[in-house]
Amino acid sequence: MKKTLIIRQQFWHTVCCLTALLACLPLLWPRMLPRAWRNAAPEYAGDIILASVLVSFLVLGISSLFLLLKLRNLRTLIHLAIWASQWFLACCIFTLLAYFADVPAPVPPTKPAAQVPVTQADEEPVHTPLPPADTLIGPSALVIPILPVGAPSEESLTIESAPHLIALEQDHPELLRSYIDQSLRWSASLSDQTFYTKPWHVVMTPRNSENQPGFVHAAFLRLTDGEQLPTGYTVVKSGAPFPTISDPEAQIPDLALDLNGAHYLLLAWRGPRNAQQAFSALNAAIHEVDEMVRPLAEKPTPATLESLVSGTNSVLEDDPDSPTSPDILLSEPQTACYQAQILANPGESGSFQLIIRDAASGEILRTIDAIPAHFSHNPNAIFRHDIPGDPFSCLHKGVATASTSDRMPVFIIPHKNKTAPIEVSFELYFCPATKGLTRHLITKTYRIVPFSYPKEHSEQQVPPTSPVSDQDVKKGQTH
Repeated sequence: MKKTLIIRQQFWHTVCCLTALLACLPLLWPRMLPRAWRNAAPEYAGDIILASVLVSFLVLGISSLFLLLKLRNLRTLIHLAIWASQWFLACCIFTLLAYFADVPAPVPPTKPAAQVPVTQADEEPVHTPLPPADTLIGPSALVIPILPVGAPSEESLTIESAPHLIALEQDHPELLRSYIDQSLRWSASLSDQTFYTKPWHVVMTPRNSENQPGFVHAAFLRLTDGEQLPTGYTVVKSGAPFPTISDPEAQIPDLALDLNGAHYLLLAWRGPRNAQQAFSALNAAIHEVDEMVRPLAEKPTPATLESLVSGTNSVLEDDPDSPTSPDILLSEPQTACYQAQILANPGESGSFQLIIRDAASGEILRTIDAIPAHFSHNPNAIFRHDIPGDPFSCLHKGVATASTSDRMPVFIIPHKNKTAPIEVSFELYFCPATKGLTRHLITKTYRIVPFSYPKEHSEQQVPPTSPVSDQDVKKGQTH
């Protein structure tokens, strides 16, 4: 047996080299295996390669020891040289295979964020913190840019027409009702005359070359039989003149646009007490809301309703000029209440993880896990992912209305010790469904107002969004 082992030891070494090379193939071309085996392949392949090397060493050791005991030193050296040549040739073949396989550089595994101490060296290059004023897309965005008419004129004193809203209210009131009830944008503030004091409603910000301060709060109001018209509002109709304001410094009245049915569109201007500027912004807000329901008015079908409520996940369909690189967008509809979106295409099935931490201390303020990822094998495609909102139970019950549901499109960023604006970093990670390595996509730093839970939850309320003060207007702040 020993003589057979010694005579044929090169055969055993050759078998071990070939076995090790075959075990390397799944590492170089993982797609050659079924998807269910790919995760376990590296572990088993490594064990096979290690076993092959150990068996070869064992055969070499036994044969060399036997020959040395027989004082056949020259023959022992020849066997050692042949053994080294066999493994050198195997290494050359592996190098050639790896060259053609073009294996990407390995990405170091991402440790759980909670266990990784944050140091300046681990962070991306420091950027100037951004304000939470990104423009979000999709049917749940609460901050909506509007474009007022250029120069205020006498024409702007006439209330903008809303033909699509009125057509739906008269011909298809059930569709308009369903749209408002199902929309995350409008349902939270429905039937609430003081909606602008709550931390979730539509805010329309004028965007023009002058960048003048001010914004318009908007919501729908539904009246049933026997209910009174909203108090504190001036009821107006499309095409009618705006209410006359004798004092130029008087507050612009809140408007309730009558849609000739059970619904009113409530509009509240908060900004400079400039009638021309306010009326221009209010008209732009009416036009924007009317354009939102235009597809439903032109094609009043359940399919159109579903499309308006759900929207599309493809960013390029909404904005063909959108970048195709991953991005995080953050908006602050109301003070300390935020909306965020992820724009990304991971190229494979999986989920996103968003970690929000204090940029100064590294303390994790919030982690949002298991955000399902939309993906496509087209590298130029990019998809919108809305960050899940908080149920209103996370906020104080005093700010929730009777019609409020759990589907709030806003979320909070709590902080135990700070209420003043702070810098926070938004770290986005992608977790593949195949349980592969979690990879970091992007980090952005924003300056936000943290949410501070009241000490006595039953006695204090979340600070509501108050109208813009004169001091804020002088500073040019919009919200």
